[in-house]
Amino acid sequence: MRRVVGAVVLALGTFLVVAAILLPTYVASNLVKTPLDQYTVSVATADNATVFDVPSLSVQENVPVEATRTVRADPEKSTDDVVVFDEFLVLEDSRNNSQITFSSDRVGLDRRTAESQDGFDAAVDDEPTRHQGLVYKWPFNSEKKSYQYFDTTTRKPYEAKFVGTEDINGLETYKYQMEIPATQIGELDVPGELVGSTEPDVNAPRFYSNTRTVWVEPKTGIIIKGQEKQNQTLRDASGADKLTLFSGTLTFDEQTVDEAVSLAKDTISQINLVSRVAPIVLGILGVILIVVGLFLALRGGGKSSYRPVQPADNRTPVSS
Repeated sequence: MRRVVGAVVLALGTFLVVAAILLPTYVASNLVKTPLDQYTVSVATADNATVFDVPSLSVQENVPVEATRTVRADPEKSTDDVVVFDEFLVLEDSRNNSQITFSSDRVGLDRRTAESQDGFDAAVDDEPTRHQGLVYKWPFNSEKKSYQYFDTTTRKPYEAKFVGTEDINGLETYKYQMEIPATQIGELDVPGELVGSTEPDVNAPRFYSNTRTVWVEPKTGIIIKGQEKQNQTLRDASGADKLTLFSGTLTFDEQTVDEAVSLAKDTISQINLVSRVAPIVLGILGVILIVVGLFLALRGGGKSSYRPVQPADNRTPVSS
């Protein structure tokens, strides 16, 4: 009986040791991937933006604006290694919830490195676009170095330089910053007077610049906070800025930051549980069970100390 119990305990202990080895290698490596069911909404606001009002053909100052970005994964088009994201960005005038701009993006990202992948119907505003660099998140175990980050407005990657660390709600983050110089992103037909022309209508070049700063939780690559100092103008024939279409500093609101911090902390806890805590506990328990199992198995294999009792001699002695 001891041999049977010992064998069972030994097998269980061996299983736990193997599980302790697999957790930080196979299981944890599969956990450290961008989820295929990810769905996030981030809100950035600016209280004193400058906005060109189309109906009145006038530039308005100190306008409160809100940018809502929705990023959702497409599980059906994703793979084990690549997650496909659809992104929608709406910029609104907060005073009357009127839409200022709208844009969309579709891209496939490596689930570990967050690098853009070719194919997967990648497009910006429904126009096929090849993405390069990071988009929407940083890699797991981000480093204190520069990364290429894709800007959907110019449809080009720019260097995001590591500029330091910063504590946000008790979470250490890596701070990265990129400078996007004034770049022409299109043309607009407008009344000539708006850009200093005597012509009734002109096709004015539209320029965009941005200083983008992101605060990243390095273990998970989750962007905790984002800020963009954007400027869009129309220029005249000489290349001088003549009309401001948009100018403002958009920063994640408090709720967006809190939700990102909570998500990052939960993800870190899950990774630590699978890669550190659980393997140690299972390993120690497994070794203990192996020792107990060997003891029972070997003990059960020894000779029995039981000896049968010899029957007593009940014969009556004969007297002489």
